[in-house]
Amino acid sequence: MTWDVVIAGAGPGGSTTAALLAGAGCRVLVLEKSEFPRFHVGESLLPVGLSVHARLGIEPDPQSHFFKRGAEFVCEATDRKAQFDFADTLPGPARHAWHVDRALFDTRLRDCAVDRGATVRHGVGVRDFTAHADGVEVETSAGVERARYFIDATGQSRLVARRRRAVVPYREFGRAAAFAHFTGLAPGAWDEIGPGDIRIMWVDDGWAWVIPLPGDRLSIGRVSRHGGMGPAGLRAYVENSPMLSRWTAGAERGPTHVVSNFSYRNDAAYGARYACVGDAACFLDPVFSSGVALAMTGAERTADRLLPALAAGGEGDPALMAPVDAHMKRGYAIFAALIDRFYNTRFVDNMIFGVPLDGAFKPGVISVLAGDVWRSDNRFADMLQRARRRAGSSERPGRGQVDPPAPAASVQ
Repeated sequence: MTWDVVIAGAGPGGSTTAALLAGAGCRVLVLEKSEFPRFHVGESLLPVGLSVHARLGIEPDPQSHFFKRGAEFVCEATDRKAQFDFADTLPGPARHAWHVDRALFDTRLRDCAVDRGATVRHGVGVRDFTAHADGVEVETSAGVERARYFIDATGQSRLVARRRRAVVPYREFGRAAAFAHFTGLAPGAWDEIGPGDIRIMWVDDGWAWVIPLPGDRLSIGRVSRHGGMGPAGLRAYVENSPMLSRWTAGAERGPTHVVSNFSYRNDAAYGARYACVGDAACFLDPVFSSGVALAMTGAERTADRLLPALAAGGEGDPALMAPVDAHMKRGYAIFAALIDRFYNTRFVDNMIFGVPLDGAFKPGVISVLAGDVWRSDNRFADMLQRARRRAGSSERPGRGQVDPPAPAASVQ
């Protein structure tokens, strides 16, 4: 059988693309090397992605979703806190988001693709693909599949980027992360945790996340910009944090997962008869939780661009996905500039803990934190874009640029 589209990977990017294509009548095959449900990090979503959820009919479920009001930045060393509620964004996207159990959430997205007509095969890995004038051959662990178009949604395995030697790292971001789930929290911990914010903990050589999840669990991760982070580093951080040690006293810690050198972009994200979506196209340091929102947004745009091309027989155009790539690059660039400023400038002091009190910037900052990075009326996003262009380097976006002057009320 010749498929219209073969998709490698059934994560949020792959399943979203499959659901939209199959729902429009395409013959879609999704190949996923892992069995579902499976553990995955990236549990905190952004408001900008909820429109795609609605289009797919994905409703929040108490088993998989936990309400997310916004973000709280915390520096325990200096006893500083800063609250950013999605309710205070510029007008546009939803005013809240969700934390999700990725094992259940990803399975629901996969099931959505199947319900709309996609064929999903688990336990099958994609090894390579070859584009021809009239189609593609996809080499898998179970044989060869033929299709009119190929989509790489292999996540951090980034099949196309590796095969084409097109991985461009962001070297000035976090270099290693260790994370685990904690259950059975101390009595009273949930009263203190409150209404569902993600907490971003500012520490000397990086940051940490604290995410409340369904089932009375906390996801806690520690990111180091210098590398070398492992299970012992996470354990020491939790034990030495006054807040986290209090919350997790007597809790059970699940397996600790470790990843490193995880921020990059793919310089060959599209071409003749193929496109990359989600982390296979770009993955940025997770400090602002952009991964799933960008993956599903890119998947939606890719599907909407591919459908008329398949109908007209124009899917072989090597520049077909150029508009999608240009659109997504703006989102990647703004988040990359924001992340660079987080690590390498006084941004945390000036615009997080010392955000100007006149209100000129805070709604714009929150809109970027909400993932609403494609609007044209956000002064803060425009500032990030200008700094990104002046920097002239994909590996060090915004490095060395001057932050806005610290307001009188900021904490130095």
